[in-house]
Amino acid sequence: MRSPSVQSTEMPMTKDGSAQLEKLLGIVHESKDPATNLMNQAGFSVQKCVSSIQGAGNGVFLSGKCQTGQIVCLYPGTVYLPFEPLFFPSIANSYILKCFDGLFIDGKNTGLSARIYRSIYLRENWPGAIQTSDVTWLTENPRNPLTIGQFVNNGTRTLHHSNVRYHEIDLPTTFPIELRQYLPNIYWNGLDTLTHYTRVVALVATKDIKDTELFSTYMDAV
Repeated sequence: MRSPSVQSTEMPMTKDGSAQLEKLLGIVHESKDPATNLMNQAGFSVQKCVSSIQGAGNGVFLSGKCQTGQIVCLYPGTVYLPFEPLFFPSIANSYILKCFDGLFIDGKNTGLSARIYRSIYLRENWPGAIQTSDVTWLTENPRNPLTIGQFVNNGTRTLHHSNVRYHEIDLPTTFPIELRQYLPNIYWNGLDTLTHYTRVVALVATKDIKDTELFSTYMDAV
């Protein structure tokens, strides 16, 4: 169950987004089984499964528990500035998120969108270069299990109430280099993220949640 587009909003409840993300990616980095390690150290893990909403396709389920304001997953994809060419990737694409400041993130993991992301990834992460992003979110087995935010479904007014919300984070240039290889976002124009902030969008819990499917609130259509 997806809308034609999604728009994120500013969210003052999470002022420590960069620090939270550094902690979570540190947990992913230190283990060959990051999902289990997240459960053991962060108290939760997330996985893509068939949604509890009939006919909605896949959804994202949280195992364990987390508190209000906790980052639970990330919205992956190519980051476009407002004036950059997005028309062709946007055709029949319900995975484009519009940020509060007009940036767009294309979270579709198939078709033209996937080819564009892979091409930019290979351009920026050539052998011997510092790895600044992750391409495995395009596969069924991402090395960072948090990179499945594009599959979170919209909540309903009755049985499936919203429990997460989109939150933009601009990671500073001081964000640890060894953790950047797990970031599922890359700029279309090749902006150097070692000298410029890195835009990521997290899904953050709006209430204490435990062992349940995640539901967001899709904002205004763009």
